[in-house]
Amino acid sequence: GRPLLHFVCEIPRGVSAKVEIHKSVPYNDLVQDVNKDGSPRYYTYSPSTVNYGAIPQTWEDPHHADAHTGLGGDNDPIDVLQLNEGSCVAGAVQRVRVLGALALVDGGETDWKLLVVDVDAADAPAWRELGDVPAERVNEVREWFRLYKTSDGKPPNEYGLNGEPIDAAAALAVAAETHALWGGAGRARCEFGGEPCWGMEARRSVDWRSAGAAVFALLAVAQLYFIVTAVQRKRRALAAASP
Repeated sequence: GRPLLHFVCEIPRGVSAKVEIHKSVPYNDLVQDVNKDGSPRYYTYSPSTVNYGAIPQTWEDPHHADAHTGLGGDNDPIDVLQLNEGSCVAGAVQRVRVLGALALVDGGETDWKLLVVDVDAADAPAWRELGDVPAERVNEVREWFRLYKTSDGKPPNEYGLNGEPIDAAAALAVAAETHALWGGAGRARCEFGGEPCWGMEARRSVDWRSAGAAVFALLAVAQLYFIVTAVQRKRRALAAASP
């Protein structure tokens, strides 16, 4: 059968806070997005109608034209719309079955939305193919992501492929390509807010340097302790030997 993917929950269903994997902080923690004035960002259109998140170790490269849309990516991990009825927990990792995908175009950038279900949840639907998902559910999420920015005075988003979703096999191929882009040489071009992406590498190098400095500092303190202790012992010995 088709492989399952690992989904990271960023925004549980029914939540408005816009949280996402942050590409340029160490270990790519979940961070709430901010507006241009620095205030926390929330969905103002309505709370999320899906469990929203991403597939780690993927990247929609702005310099790579997507085969379906002809446009570069949005510089983020590939997004996921998890369709279970129950809400996920922010930061949770789930095994999900890919059913299809919508080719959202946001500000002239390709912003794929994988349609998935959590296979291990008690409420997991028996959907295995795109055709198993009720048409009204697909329409609901497609329209929500088309219109959600209009409440902030922005124009509606658009879709490639006339808004028609691609099937599971094609969606998995898109996800596989974003994983290859994440692991390829082009990833060095990724930056966010002037900082390089995938901060884990930077954090590791900093951690190793910090650890090395700490070890040397401890060794120096230990050496000083032994020197002082030896001097004090010698003084005591000389004092005891004096008449």
